[in-house]
Amino acid sequence: MGIQLKKKKRKHVSGSDKRETIAGGIAIISTCFFLLTLILWGVSELIDENFIVSEMLGAYSVASLFLCFSIMFIALFVGIKGSWFGRIICLLVAGFTGLGAYSFMETSALLYKDKAAYENKQFETLVMIPTGTEFDDPDYGREYLMELEFNELILDVYSLDIARTYYHENLSGRQLEIDYLPNSRYAVSVKAYQE
Repeated sequence: MGIQLKKKKRKHVSGSDKRETIAGGIAIISTCFFLLTLILWGVSELIDENFIVSEMLGAYSVASLFLCFSIMFIALFVGIKGSWFGRIICLLVAGFTGLGAYSFMETSALLYKDKAAYENKQFETLVMIPTGTEFDDPDYGREYLMELEFNELILDVYSLDIARTYYHENLSGRQLEIDYLPNSRYAVSVKAYQE
């Protein structure tokens, strides 16, 4: 009597099935980053009274959003079959959004370095007429002042909610006194200089 061993059938997984599984896993990771983005953004809006922590969480949430897109384009890169042009475009977009995420993470790290200076009110002060300004997009409601330029120094003033009309009526062309954080260069106050 011969004993026959049953051979297990191996299920052959094709390359495209593996690719789709990997792309699906990466897409799930991207969705997790998107949920993290929503949570961080919500928390940053709730703790608006703590300027540094609110701005840090805001920067983290934007970094998380960029990471979400970067990971999604990596999933598309893995999932696309045959089209090298499409894969190259996905890789380029993933690289650019990854760089954007890094930039916002760096901003958040600089804000963390400024935490002690902010709490102890150890601000840098600048008295000068701005050499340039940048406002946000008017398609989204009131235009707010985003940045003030002083030769090679650029200060972020977006969190101060200075409307374009207010800036032009009260601050434009005048010497300004600005208190700002030394590392992140976030302005904490902007006013017309009084001698």
